[in-house]
Amino acid sequence: MEMTLGRILLINANKYPGREAVIMEDGRVTFSQLNDNANQRANALVNLGVKKGDHVAILAPNCIELVESLFGIWRTGAVVVPLNTRLSPNELSYIIDHSDASAILFVDGFRETIKQIMPKIKKVKRFLCVGKNPLHDFIDFEKEKSQQSTEAPLIEVKEEDIATIVYTAGTTGKPKGVVATHKNWVWESIDKLFASWSSFYKAQKVLNTNPLFHSGGFLNLFWSFFPGQTIVLLTKAAPKNIFQWIEKEKVERVHTQPTVYAMMLQFPDIQKYDLSSVKLVGSGGERMPEETRNQLENIFPGAGIYELYGLTEECGTATVRLDRYTKAKPSSVGRSFLFEEIRIVDEQGKDVPVGEVGEVILRCPHMMKEYYKDPEKTANAIRGGWLYTDDLGRLDEDGFLYINERKKNMIVSGGENIYPKEVEDVLLRHPKIVEVAVFGVPDKVWGERICAAIVLENGKQMTADEVIGFCKQNIASFKKPKSVYFVNSLPKSPMNKVLRSELKKMFQN
Repeated sequence: MEMTLGRILLINANKYPGREAVIMEDGRVTFSQLNDNANQRANALVNLGVKKGDHVAILAPNCIELVESLFGIWRTGAVVVPLNTRLSPNELSYIIDHSDASAILFVDGFRETIKQIMPKIKKVKRFLCVGKNPLHDFIDFEKEKSQQSTEAPLIEVKEEDIATIVYTAGTTGKPKGVVATHKNWVWESIDKLFASWSSFYKAQKVLNTNPLFHSGGFLNLFWSFFPGQTIVLLTKAAPKNIFQWIEKEKVERVHTQPTVYAMMLQFPDIQKYDLSSVKLVGSGGERMPEETRNQLENIFPGAGIYELYGLTEECGTATVRLDRYTKAKPSSVGRSFLFEEIRIVDEQGKDVPVGEVGEVILRCPHMMKEYYKDPEKTANAIRGGWLYTDDLGRLDEDGFLYINERKKNMIVSGGENIYPKEVEDVLLRHPKIVEVAVFGVPDKVWGERICAAIVLENGKQMTADEVIGFCKQNIASFKKPKSVYFVNSLPKSPMNKVLRSELKKMFQN
């Protein structure tokens, strides 16, 4: 039997037909209903000419139609290319074209965006609109779905078939497409459940704010579905919204990012809500500050706190610090999962002694297959069967991992990964800017604040608002600098490389 993502849903539909699978603001569905709806969408896709192996891009916020469509696409053997809804039209166009998507599925609210990028995405032949307000300019996917059978299409989908191409920011300024198979995602979920079942079995209703265009969003969805748990999937991570849903649904496990927790802690009326149902509080995407963790213990008394570390290239997570180790190893990101191996190596790829810092490398059955259409970057990332993460860390004598720096100069702000070079490339297009260095400094709310140090052409003047406005016109808004500093020169090494560490020291306050 081939264990695929579509089969996991089928198993739960047979085991727990009346149990709620997904609860959202726009409705709720049981496992049986979700399975039937996914089959209808799969049959609609087949009827519209989508074939096994085709790439289908999706532009949608968290919604029930999105969950149904994901499993519908996987039932056809097609590949999901999730699109970050916060990207600019130019960024979306690049990913859609690079991924060779032949169809794009989008919610009605993105009509104008789709119209804007249509001339640039020539490979797309089918434009499918989902939602309650069908658009006559495109294929009404809701109508197509309603006319289909609830029986699954007779298409053989195998574990080794590609399930997703998730794009992640690239150090060269262009995003990379991380290719993962059904087998990768299934193994990822099994690995996590083996490690966490002793804690997670007691939390049957899970609240998740991660968007389903991130690998973390996929992982939390599968992590809930595999054991037949109910996921409360939010579209907006607003504190009031989170507290209301916890109280209303008696949520037992909450999973979101440190940035969201920081916002929750600043909400003035926390005491008005009954949060006593929460037994577990989970975090990922970036390290949680100790102050945040301590405050969470106050608003969720008795709840265990766990943290995850990982990356898109191995389907989400590599380590977990379970709640029972939080007090003993508060600054660690935990130990590797059962089927995951971790080593810390030097520049020659040799293991360093316990406690010493080196590059974190991983080996596991849920490691990516490749970077899409980029054999050179694939060969650099996967060497000798090991995934080189570019993250610096160390292991202690108990096998717990500590991360010193993420992805070299990567900035993690609001749960989003921002690479300085991508922003720098945009700013250097401005005729007044001669040099620029983008870096992050600690921020209590966002995790890190994006900063830009700029050298202007002699005699030219700019304001910070002009710089930020220029960025907003050319890249996603969340990548724009929040602080801009005009300097006479940038600190550099003898090799003429910009010293971002010096800039961080100069402007961290």
